[in-house]
Amino acid sequence: MIYKIGVDTILKGLIGIKLWFFVIVFLWFIIYVLNALAWKVMIYNEKGEKKPSFAFLLRMTITGFAINYITPFAEIGGEPYKIMHLKEYLGSVKATSCVILYSMMHVFAHIVFWMISIVLVLVFYRLSWAPFLLLSVLFTAFFFVILLFLKGYRNGMIVRTFRIMEKIPFIKKWARRMSETKSDRLKEMDYHISHLHTHRRSSFYWSFFVELSSRFLICCEVNIIMFALSAMFPGVHVSFLDAIIITAAYSLFANIVFFIPMQIASKEGGYMLAFETLGLPSSPAFIIAIITRIRELFWIFIGIILLKTNKEKLKSNYIDIK
Repeated sequence: MIYKIGVDTILKGLIGIKLWFFVIVFLWFIIYVLNALAWKVMIYNEKGEKKPSFAFLLRMTITGFAINYITPFAEIGGEPYKIMHLKEYLGSVKATSCVILYSMMHVFAHIVFWMISIVLVLVFYRLSWAPFLLLSVLFTAFFFVILLFLKGYRNGMIVRTFRIMEKIPFIKKWARRMSETKSDRLKEMDYHISHLHTHRRSSFYWSFFVELSSRFLICCEVNIIMFALSAMFPGVHVSFLDAIIITAAYSLFANIVFFIPMQIASKEGGYMLAFETLGLPSSPAFIIAIITRIRELFWIFIGIILLKTNKEKLKSNYIDIK
């Protein structure tokens, strides 16, 4: 890809972003604020429980995503970190449930975002029968996944997940042992998960709205970078609708190859594929991918600093959970 675009073009694009890079960094601060707000809305406190502050949840959000970015498989390393810190407020079981709830909402909003993007493509872009059929199949598949999520929100999903795991080779013995020895804890976690949708439905929808809004805010990153590089690519116009489609296509491609650490090459390939599909040149797509990667490194650095400040507390909480 570097050979195709050219080193000179890439360097010129990176230099051309200038102070707009800090606008992108601030944009992602707002996105993290929305993520933390969606998480805070989910958390309910009973009598005697300490209430985690919004600043605490924002710090956990930034650090958790930073850990996820560099986790070699499935981007789940930040979730245990959040549990270890949140347990001092809510206890181990409820803290685990709250983290799982937010992870579910994060994925749930992402799937809805993909479905909305597919509808926008079908309505506003002319497609041949092959991509039309593919997108229709994807939309149908996502629809059934949404139904599964809603069922999990209503009834919980932890106990049922362990029952499924009991039939999978290599992990079935561990899953069966967990189901037998931790049965009460697993049922309690399911209760906390179902409590949000069953008893606090307004909080559920408000959290979903905030999380989904953050997805559309992410799309602005493409528009900001293209505006900054407008002198370099004068004939290339990317509308906000295009940015939504590009972001959705890239993120879908990146999630398909979720096992690649930091989405090496898949990020760049996803952006280039999305641009070329819309009939746009691939050069700005590659530069956008590199700039977003530098932005990720910036926030990883911030997350690691925040993690270092909580190192001793993390050790004690880890020992308590074990």
